[in-house]
Amino acid sequence: MARRTAPRLFCLVLLPLLLLAIGPAAAHAQDTTAALLEGRVVDAETGDPLPQANLRIADTYQGTITNVDGQYTLALDSLPATVVVRYVGYESVRRRITADTPPRQTFRLAPSTVQMEEVRVTGSGNPGETIMRRVIENKQEWWPALKSYSVEAYNRFTLSNDTAIAAVAESQTTAFWDAERGTREVVRSQRGTANLQGIAESALPAAATVLNLYKDNVGVFGNQMVGVTHPDALDYYDFTLDTTRAIDGRQAFRIEVEPANRLSSTFRGTVTVLDSTYALLEAQLRPTPSLSTPRVLKEVDITFEQQFSNFGGPYWLPVDFRARRDLNVQLSALISLSDIRIRQVSRLNEYQINEPLPDSLYDADGGGDEIAVRADSTVGIQSLSSAQPDSLGGGPFVPYSQDEQTAYEQIDSTDTVQDAFDPGGLYGWLQDLGLVEEGLSFGGDADETAASDTTDGAGDEATASFVDVEGGLPVLRFNRVEGGHFGLRLDLGVGPLAVTGRGGYNTGPSGSTQWSYGGEATLPLGDDTDLSAGYHYGIEPRYRARSRIAPLWARLSNSLWTLAGAPDYFDYFGNERLHVSVRHAFSSPNLGLALQLRNERHFSVAKSTDYDALGRSVTQPVNPSVGDGRLRSVALTATLGDGGLLGVLPINRLQVSVEHSDPGLAASDFDFTRLEAVADARIETFFQRRFRPNALDLRVDAGASFGALPLQRFGVIEASPQPYTPFGALRTLDDRPYQGEHHVALFWEHNFRTVPFELLGWQAPVEQDIELLLHGGHGRTWIDDGTEQRLLRTDGFHHEVGLSVNGLLEDTLRLDLTKRLDASGLSVGVSLLRFW
Repeated sequence: MARRTAPRLFCLVLLPLLLLAIGPAAAHAQDTTAALLEGRVVDAETGDPLPQANLRIADTYQGTITNVDGQYTLALDSLPATVVVRYVGYESVRRRITADTPPRQTFRLAPSTVQMEEVRVTGSGNPGETIMRRVIENKQEWWPALKSYSVEAYNRFTLSNDTAIAAVAESQTTAFWDAERGTREVVRSQRGTANLQGIAESALPAAATVLNLYKDNVGVFGNQMVGVTHPDALDYYDFTLDTTRAIDGRQAFRIEVEPANRLSSTFRGTVTVLDSTYALLEAQLRPTPSLSTPRVLKEVDITFEQQFSNFGGPYWLPVDFRARRDLNVQLSALISLSDIRIRQVSRLNEYQINEPLPDSLYDADGGGDEIAVRADSTVGIQSLSSAQPDSLGGGPFVPYSQDEQTAYEQIDSTDTVQDAFDPGGLYGWLQDLGLVEEGLSFGGDADETAASDTTDGAGDEATASFVDVEGGLPVLRFNRVEGGHFGLRLDLGVGPLAVTGRGGYNTGPSGSTQWSYGGEATLPLGDDTDLSAGYHYGIEPRYRARSRIAPLWARLSNSLWTLAGAPDYFDYFGNERLHVSVRHAFSSPNLGLALQLRNERHFSVAKSTDYDALGRSVTQPVNPSVGDGRLRSVALTATLGDGGLLGVLPINRLQVSVEHSDPGLAASDFDFTRLEAVADARIETFFQRRFRPNALDLRVDAGASFGALPLQRFGVIEASPQPYTPFGALRTLDDRPYQGEHHVALFWEHNFRTVPFELLGWQAPVEQDIELLLHGGHGRTWIDDGTEQRLLRTDGFHHEVGLSVNGLLEDTLRLDLTKRLDASGLSVGVSLLRFW
């Protein structure tokens, strides 16, 4: 059933962050195990566990690793077999396993006593740099020859808040990697704690979430980090030889890794290099403080650990991956979430190098767009109650910690993940009191919100009920024409229809305009097409606040500002309108088309109040009259490109619209054609490896008309109704926007992020993620002389340049210092900006 679903904080914020944090994102496996070996790997002298020790079956590429307590589980396909246990700095142990061998085996590794030779360095370089130069040269010889591989992968994610585990999810897959076509996986088995049953139909990747720290570039939170074996790594890192250890009688060099430049996207930590082969044995790395993350992440603590092994010929590939990610989420000064802790352990074994891969996985018709596919769609996530402990469809895996075992036993389906991360701050307090809903929803004007809200649920599955009431949301606002507006919005699902109804009462005017009412119904005609029809009667703004993050927020901020005695930003007119729309979305190219038929009756409305809550003698401007009459028109809008959020996500989009009204065709009282185009672009400038690189945002907004364009269809160049100054508005233009039959405007803004403060070595603003921006606006409207007098506006050019400091008071405040170039005086303002 098509219906509007209220967004939840978990879906809006937490889930995207988790997907970004872990990276790119089944039938029971056949149990052919001859023996299941389990036990521990410990230090022979102290008895201490050896975490992440490497176990391998001799003469095969099959193996596993120990967990943090030194525990392991290893499946042996046939007996007898020889198990080899390796740990850097210790003597390896080989043990023959037969049918008579007890299934529980403890491996005791003795520290290496091999006499180390002095490290000899030729030339003037330091030992660490010399060793890493050999590693890089060696990799450049064999890496291009690595064309493809398949691998058996196991992966487990443990999600916790600051007190307990919230969920555990794990999977076993067969992964296929192609140098040209990327990674695909077939999920063999998967399971999770009982509160993850809702995603049982998903295919959980394993290898696709594993970072390969041997690669030239390593993706972390959307940053392209320079790998320690990158061809240019010596330009980005300082490598220093720390200690020399031994493994199986050979030297292994432990090298300290430090960034050469604090601004570059790099790691710090250690790597271990095997002598003579000059290959990485292990890496323990963490991103430097220059790591760029979403603004809602106030603190990020990430550590990666990985081991590598030889898999035939010159090839060295990962055998495991361990990651610790601790995230502190602060949406604003009003909303925060519990700390998010993600633990990942992955195991990779049984590599097959440069062998043909199944082409069907990469075919467009064979699920090639998906990273992970299910081997059998009937297999869902299992909870511990329905699956054998320490097994996934019969396969081996890395043993649980005690906390993970307890989570599997105690978490049930009522312990939802989002409940573990309930919001804190003022919003969380109000939610606990029952004064706000978790959906974070607000009421709004029908015309401004219906088009987007009523189509969100078009793909939802039908519920058992034919009529589904989503809920009533209050709509409150204030302006100089309506006075106080008190309304209610009700969303319904009626069979396949998404229905929205609205009604409201205005305290200011008298007569029929005291009331407003209307609604809209949307019917999905297919996956990418919908048909909608709507009716509205009431008072509405003559022009939209198009540059705002949301039109609803513009109406809300204008209400608060007008109540404080500032001039009302909008002009208003009465409108009784009926519209029918057809929308269709194309996936390639990313194009959306909307055709709308409009039948509207326009009439003028007068100012009804000068009230201000502060009790001052404020006189609001007169509301201009409009041309009364019946407007019948057809409008076509085409949108090409993505719909990101400027300042948060990149926008590269072009939107073109045309509206035509003709008395000869539809008996309209108006005769005009209006064209509008808005183009947005983001150009990454400096530090492009970062998730949020320095970037130049551009917007061109232009419109032209032919015929007698009525005032209610004039184009506008946005002004700056304080306290809210978004990108796409002239910050030194107060009160109301420029208006005209024709208009053109260019807005630009270069965000230097925290780089200026990093260059100065000033860490306080860097830690608070305070950004520095340079911006400007240029525009002009053309308006006839008679209309100028009605609007109390003149046409002409407007130019301004400004400097802003963004991110004050937990991302809520932005300080603008803007100079208008064609008028005297300096404008200083504080603007409320909220980032999502």
